[in-house]
Amino acid sequence: MESQVLQAVKELLYEVREMRAEMESFKQEMRAEMESFKQEMRAEMESFKQEMRAEMESFKQEMRAEMESFKQEIREEIKELHVRIGKLETKVDKLHDKFELHAQKQWQTEADVYRLKKLIGIE
Repeated sequence: MESQVLQAVKELLYEVREMRAEMESFKQEMRAEMESFKQEMRAEMESFKQEMRAEMESFKQEMRAEMESFKQEIREEIKELHVRIGKLETKVDKLHDKFELHAQKQWQTEADVYRLKKLIGIE
């Protein structure tokens, strides 16, 4: 009977060793799978980062183009305003000259009127 118990214990120990070996094998497989998964995730993340960088660069280029277009429009508007201001300055100068001429004529007329009054004796 003792030999049967020893035999049963030996069989149990053998099964335990086999289970441990299987568990170790399973652990190694799981580690390998986890490492593979990590590598896949890193690759996916890197791919995503590259896509995002490309999109950001494309967006920056579009924004630069839009800004250049906007700057050009503003430059054209400024040129147009300078032309308009130049025309207004010319008109103001002409009005000023006319005002000066009118003032001289008015002064001359008042002087003539004063002389005539003096000549007639009204003043």
